[in-house]
Amino acid sequence: MSAITQARPRRVDVLHPLVASAAGAITFAATMTAGYVFDLNSDGPDAPATTVGEVLAYAGLVLAAVVLAVWLGTRARAGTPDKLARYALGIAIGAAVTFVAFWSGWPHVLGATALVLALEHRRRVGGFTVGTATSALVGSAALAASAFICVVG
Repeated sequence: MSAITQARPRRVDVLHPLVASAAGAITFAATMTAGYVFDLNSDGPDAPATTVGEVLAYAGLVLAAVVLAVWLGTRARAGTPDKLARYALGIAIGAAVTFVAFWSGWPHVLGATALVLALEHRRRVGGFTVGTATSALVGSAALAASAFICVVG
C-alpha cells in the first residue's frame, strides 16, 4: 500500500497583513487622488499644487507603513492567538494615534492591518474577544475616518 502526499501550494491568504496593508495603501492613494481631482478638499483656489517631491514623500511614508504593518502582522500570525490579539490591539491603537497625521497614510495601512488581524484571530479561535472586537472597531474607524478626511480635508 502506498500513500500519496500532496504539498499545499503556498498562497497569500486574504487575511494576510500584506494584502491588508496594500489595500490600506490603495485606499489612501484613491482618497487623496479623489479629493484632489474632484476638488473636494478644503484647499483654497490659491493653494499651491502638489509637487512631485510631495507625492514621492507621501509614497515613502506609505511604503514605510506597509513595511512595518507587514512585519508586525507576520510576527503576530506566527504566534499564538493571544499574541495575535495583542498585536491587533497595538496596531489598532497605532492607527488611532496616527490619525492626527492622516495625510501620511499610516492610519489607512495600520487600520486595515488591525482589522485583518482581528478577523484572523476570530478565524482561529471561533469568536471575538473584547480585545479583538476593540481592535476591529478602532482599526476600521481609523481607516474610514482618515479616508473621509483625505477626500474632504
